[in-house]
Amino acid sequence: MIKIIKLFLPSFASFKVVRTEIENTSVSRERFIDFLKVIGLMMIIFNTFYLIRFSDSYGEYLIYNLSFDDSLITTYTWFTVGMTLFFFSVGFTNKIAWYANVGRDGSQWKFLTDRVNALLGPVIVWISVVTLILNIYSRAYSLPLFFTSQDDGVVPLTEFIMWPLWLVSIYLVVVIFSPLTLFLHKTNPYLTLSMFIISTIAIDTFDFSLAFSYLKLINYLIFWLAIHQLGYFFADGKIFSYKLSFFTSLSVITFGYLFYKFNSSNDFMSLSSYRLIANSNEDPPTIYYLVASIGLASLFLLLRNPIEKFLENNIIWNLFSFFHANIFTLFLWHMFVLFYIYIFGIDYVFYFVILLFFALIFGDYERSVFKLSSNLIRRVNPLQPWPGPIKAKLSYSNFSLAWISSILILIGIFQVTLGGIGLSGFFTLRNLYFLSGNTFEALVKIGTGLLLLNLTIRRVDLKNIVLIVSAGFQVVILFSRNILYNEIRQFELYFSLGLIIFFLYIAFINRNYKTKTSV
Repeated sequence: MIKIIKLFLPSFASFKVVRTEIENTSVSRERFIDFLKVIGLMMIIFNTFYLIRFSDSYGEYLIYNLSFDDSLITTYTWFTVGMTLFFFSVGFTNKIAWYANVGRDGSQWKFLTDRVNALLGPVIVWISVVTLILNIYSRAYSLPLFFTSQDDGVVPLTEFIMWPLWLVSIYLVVVIFSPLTLFLHKTNPYLTLSMFIISTIAIDTFDFSLAFSYLKLINYLIFWLAIHQLGYFFADGKIFSYKLSFFTSLSVITFGYLFYKFNSSNDFMSLSSYRLIANSNEDPPTIYYLVASIGLASLFLLLRNPIEKFLENNIIWNLFSFFHANIFTLFLWHMFVLFYIYIFGIDYVFYFVILLFFALIFGDYERSVFKLSSNLIRRVNPLQPWPGPIKAKLSYSNFSLAWISSILILIGIFQVTLGGIGLSGFFTLRNLYFLSGNTFEALVKIGTGLLLLNLTIRRVDLKNIVLIVSAGFQVVILFSRNILYNEIRQFELYFSLGLIIFFLYIAFINRNYKTKTSV
């Protein structure tokens, strides 16, 4: 409980941790990957500042994206698909972490737990503070709950501010699928990557009927798994079997294709839509987003050596590492800060100063867990054997618990992303195809997932009680849904009942024998 409370208490002691990590940066550190992670998120932050504009007219609040109407700015977005660079770097770090954790002691569940926890600290702080601020402010002052977009659509304020959580959702998805994608990469890397890319193209190209249009959303999974898979090729060195001329040609061909399509068709070509209009190349990702992603990744791989040299300068590395230590906090808060700059009529020139201030106040957790000096291998040897079978007793239940916990957090994040922070009531039901839920249920799912992910695995003495409490939470969700709405969808009913049975089963088998090894 004390650790949870400390998440929300501003502290500057964590800067000592950052300073220590910078001074003791591991000689095996792959600084290029750190660069891709930071520059990718900074691209998104800068694009928000550069592209998004607000105005109001006769009580109607309008929101504009400059890349929708200006052809020059549209082409600019092709070179700033920063989310691609971020997930490329995540692919690298996930493969290194997998072999570091799993190859050492068989802790598949520890891999999932550590990777999910790496991002959730800043996310929990952000969701809690933003929910509190928006709910208090909306009751004290007039707050625009909806914007009108350029195509006369309606954009909920909460969906706009919560847009950064889409990255968190995708991050959770690629982490959850990492055991499978790592195995596929080990067995047949080129075929796996080719199938992901071909599937992305096929799904985007095929014209589904209106009843099956939701199948386009599969590209959320397939596309980002493809980008994530590219990071594996960097981690094991396969990508360096290609000469620099290959990356040069790939960049020229991909961006040349985009310019050709831009001049010869009327297709919507902006790659930074922020879900503001119906047309989008990132919601879900399209062929254009795929082409730009391959082109940008190739361009940065072409510049890898100069970037590495650039980062060897101590002053530059110190400055870069400071941003690195706060990058998730900066990313999560950048939409919120932009909105309130508009609300309070603050000059845009102060945007980055205010954003840095928010990072200093709310970035303590991220700075405290910041690591640069850990002694990790620089590469994963392609010939390194696949980690052996799960070794620890009861590890199958631990792994399944970690996986189910991650799924619960993912669903909770989805529901929060779609406006679930209580401005229209904490029990207002929202629907996303077969998923439905409200703010209360979303917070219960996230809380349950966090409890299961951390306590059941690290505290064997608390495992049974946490599992029983988690089953009780699912019962509460079912009763609240029945009382408030007098109906429960079949999927929600079976999902909750399945979780209750699963939690009680794990608690029951845990009573029959004790584990000698705990993580």
